[in-house]
Amino acid sequence: MCAIKLVGFDLDDCLFDSTGLSEKARIKGIDAMINLGLDIDREKAILLIKEIVEEYGSNSSRHYDYFIRRLNEIEKLSISFIEQYKYIAAAVMAYHAQKIKYIKLYDDVMPCLKKLKNLSIKTAIITDGIPIKQYEKILRLNIEDKIDLVVISDEIGIRKPNPKLFSFFLKKFGVNGKDTIYVGDNIYKDIVPAKLNNIHSIYIHRGGKYDTYKTGQKISVEFKPDYEITNLNQILPIIEEINKHNPL
Repeated sequence: MCAIKLVGFDLDDCLFDSTGLSEKARIKGIDAMINLGLDIDREKAILLIKEIVEEYGSNSSRHYDYFIRRLNEIEKLSISFIEQYKYIAAAVMAYHAQKIKYIKLYDDVMPCLKKLKNLSIKTAIITDGIPIKQYEKILRLNIEDKIDLVVISDEIGIRKPNPKLFSFFLKKFGVNGKDTIYVGDNIYKDIVPAKLNNIHSIYIHRGGKYDTYKTGQKISVEFKPDYEITNLNQILPIIEEINKHNPL
């Protein structure tokens, strides 16, 4: 029998390439506005939308609104009221079409989930975000029936890095932290609250916006994950190692 009973995963940039997909989709939105007649240099427009995302965060739903406002107020393009809505509508349509068409799991996800199921280890997704948006991703990725529990922060009223969110999913399964692994791509939001619940923490490098390989961020000793991986199949030998040292 296994000592590890539950493996939890973050969703974005852990199970699928959220950062890369969003960046490509935003550029498709820019292209749609230019194709509709927006008079702006494409490279300049791309730099501007990246700047807006950096300032307002990747989860804002108003990126293109702010984009048009800046063009009018800062660049003095004098885009008419009616044109503004046409451009934004075209951008939003192109953005969502790109995300719907190209959203897919990383190649290592399904093999890992199948192996965990064969070991009778339960699985969970613990993610921040607006429930309808996160569930849309889960349904489009076709993993709802592959995961035993989905915990979305805004459903509970607790957001990462509050460790109470992790305490909540432990209680839902009736397990202790030492019986659990959590895999995430964000040191502050994933690893820290996991460690505060005595959960075995695994930091996965996917090349997303929080990846320390990409940002060059140094991980301080108190935030250091128990393990670092680049592929989910590396979880299996980690489970064997933990079980060897923590037999039932």
